[in-house]
Amino acid sequence: MALIFVAGSAYAGEKKESLKAETLLPASIPYDRPAMEELTAGLRGKIKSLGLNNTGAANGKSISRALLLLDHDRAKAGVLNFEIETGTRPGVYQCEALGRGITSLVPEPGWTRGMIGGTTIYYAPLESKDGATVPGIYDLRNITPDRYEITFLGRPSALEGEQEVLKRTANPDGKPKPFFSAVWTHWYSKVAPSVPVDMVWAEDSQTGSQGEGRPVSENRPKAASPQEEARQAAQLAHSPRYYYGPYGRSGWAVHSDRWEDAERRNDAKQAGRPELSDFRFRDTNGCVKVRPGCLAVFNEFIAEQESLGRRVQLEVREIPFP
Repeated sequence: MALIFVAGSAYAGEKKESLKAETLLPASIPYDRPAMEELTAGLRGKIKSLGLNNTGAANGKSISRALLLLDHDRAKAGVLNFEIETGTRPGVYQCEALGRGITSLVPEPGWTRGMIGGTTIYYAPLESKDGATVPGIYDLRNITPDRYEITFLGRPSALEGEQEVLKRTANPDGKPKPFFSAVWTHWYSKVAPSVPVDMVWAEDSQTGSQGEGRPVSENRPKAASPQEEARQAAQLAHSPRYYYGPYGRSGWAVHSDRWEDAERRNDAKQAGRPELSDFRFRDTNGCVKVRPGCLAVFNEFIAEQESLGRRVQLEVREIPFP
């Protein structure tokens, strides 16, 4: 098991001591309600700092990392850990997170059988496009319209009634942006003013992580329409290696969803859906999913560390929980 480092203060220069990641694991992870507040309180009762900010160096920049711990058992939620240094709410944070990939209620060839509660469920293979989040190191950036050209996935009709999201993602000055991202409207919850986070496989940072040695290749999808072809061209113009990733996978984000929005919860068509009462049932389609409130604070962590000139990363680690 790799070690992380903690100290009485990560910024005061005290001597650091090593700590196993298991120390960060909560006694239990609530699945029926947002749990960041209680998980964070539990984490702060154990440590004062993760010691993951402003460490190491790559491409001339110091690195700050968040740590996502996922259980081998995909039926269980994991925990996302990160640390804010300044501002109105400094300190370490922990919130529940999912990375189990897409699921099916019926058997699929090559899929893994599991259980969530009393429900039998099947998980897509890790190597597949929408499988579980691949352990390893990712570079992170908030997908904000001041730096990203943002376009939407799905049919144009999906934008009907999405004036709020369109306003939140509109290019503020009409000028070209250094980054590009295609997003889904349902990644933008109305519960919190959060934005999705771009996750890019960090090819130069895998040494010593669970991503080391995983095969990386390009698997550029075949465009099925002129719109998809234009989107793909825009993506490659901003990042020529965008479609390179482990097992040929690419295009991840840390994002939330709309299962906690009042409109969704009060929709009679959604009554009885397990996603409403059990976080573990929410598909992640290859990405990392957190609740809206957690994502808003995570956005703050990323923005702060970038403002300090640091390269922000996420380490995804798979371990057996108690």
